Amino acid sequence: MASNLDEIERVFGSIDREVWIVTAGDASRRGGLVATWVSQASIDREHPLVLIGIAPNHFTAELIDASGGFGLHLISADQVHHAWNFGIGSGRERDKFKRVAIAPIEAASPILDDCLSWLDCRVFAAERTGDRTFYWADVVAGGAVSEGSPLTESQLIQLATDEQKQLLRAGRDADIVIQRPLQAAWRADLPRSLRLK
Repeated sequence: MASNLDEIERVFGSIDREVWIVTAGDASRRGGLVATWVSQASIDREHPLVLIGIAPNHFTAELIDASGGFGLHLISADQVHHAWNFGIGSGRERDKFKRVAIAPIEAASPILDDCLSWLDCRVFAAERTGDRTFYWADVVAGGAVSEGSPLTESQLIQLATDEQKQLLRAGRDADIVIQRPLQAAWRADLPRSLRLK
């Protein structure tokens, strides 16, 4: 285990990623969460791809697996209410869309009406790696809804109340308890040919 965890955390803390809202739904269910592990995965403008990493214990991962698609949304600081709605609590316990307007757009997943921009994505490959499932997806549609800059992690924390920060930490800590053994089991099951150490 690394002996300078504070320094490692400082390095990761210097990265200020965009906050994405990921939505998904199947025939009778819908949900969403906040993610920062989202990346453009192709430079080919005629075949746009994304790669996202979602914890398999989340309801949204279950919905992506069931539906084969997801929606991605960038939001501004003025739309931070979406981050609190989708980032705290589980869609298994409440309908996160209860007070959210959905755009009248034909898409596989619910698309937020109030966002900076959105992408409609169809999964073509998934890799389960213990504490994350990585989904590669074709981007089949997208659009800009409003003007502004995407909300980042540091802005989200700056805008959070003490109670929201506490809820975010509690959710993160609960996820770590669930995900750490999944990561260890996945590593232990890797074929020798894939292990570098």
